[in-house]
Amino acid sequence: MPDATAVSSSLDELSEAMAAYEEELADEVAELAKRREWQAIEERTEYARNIRSFASKIMALKEEWDRLNGLADDGGEPNGHTAGDADSLPVTARTRWERIGDKIRVQTEGGRSAYSNVIPIWLFKDLALAALARIRSNGYVKTSDVLNTMLDAIVEKSEYKRAPRLPVYVTFKVLVKEGIFENPDRNSHRYTLVGGNEQRLLRFLEQLG
Repeated sequence: MPDATAVSSSLDELSEAMAAYEEELADEVAELAKRREWQAIEERTEYARNIRSFASKIMALKEEWDRLNGLADDGGEPNGHTAGDADSLPVTARTRWERIGDKIRVQTEGGRSAYSNVIPIWLFKDLALAALARIRSNGYVKTSDVLNTMLDAIVEKSEYKRAPRLPVYVTFKVLVKEGIFENPDRNSHRYTLVGGNEQRLLRFLEQLG
């Protein structure tokens, strides 16, 4: 019998990839603002609105698929939350993760559905260390910095060949959830170590094995 959950998971992955892409767009607009390129900002902002609309359609498609295949709760809401409840929470509050063997499973509630991704621990650690190296040199790190540094490794060694942004985005979410990374200026998408505590990150990675 065909596995409907495989399609649902693929739509989850696409939704996460779109979220990561939107974050990179926000970084681009922020850089344009620094250079006061107002016309370019207007054009990219309009493009970002279209991307947001596209991402919403993906969400709606996944919700419809889950309903058709009995994958949603009776009320269509996970864990007893309404769509408004989940959407009003910050992403950190909506994120849960667990270790499963040599992998990490990360789930983030969002409206009427939940995004779930699994990445190998070795990749998570490599991405976190790449982020740390960038913080050491620049004082901060962005997801796009880590993607640029680790793109070849992600494509060559992992299963995220078609969505290399995803594991980077998910890694940052876990590190923020654990109080290791923070985003002091939410408009810049620049992440730093909470309290500059590098050892906390290294201990966390060591505990993962």
